[in-house]
Amino acid sequence: MPGKKQKQLTSTKEDYLRAIFILSDKNKGKVGTTQIAKYLNLSKSTVSERLKELMKQKLIEPSFYSSIKLTPAGKKTGQKLTYKHRLIEVFLHQVLKIPKNKVHNEAHKLEHAFSDEVIKKLSNFLGNPQHDPHGVLIPKI
Repeated sequence: MPGKKQKQLTSTKEDYLRAIFILSDKNKGKVGTTQIAKYLNLSKSTVSERLKELMKQKLIEPSFYSSIKLTPAGKKTGQKLTYKHRLIEVFLHQVLKIPKNKVHNEAHKLEHAFSDEVIKKLSNFLGNPQHDPHGVLIPKI
């Protein structure tokens, strides 16, 4: 078999990677299980189980005793999802006129469904925005 293809990520695992990416950025690289649980509104035990799976897939570094860190592959996924999410928020707010306080939940549902090709076209359509409707920087991918 030429090159092992990484197992497809579920939207739940993508949510964890995006949460770690955002929390890491917000807290200067320091991310703990409790923070992730609070961010995703889950129990610490649920988060711990999922983190083990992400570690097996080499998406987070194998250490639970210090800060949880994304591997390069995990960071790339978290960054891409954050990019998609914030870009979709811009579309929902600017084009569809959905209020800022409602775009987050809608974008969360759509970020997993939009292909990279559609996101690229959406970005071009929107003029490659730099910030989401809340003024937060859209990461480069």
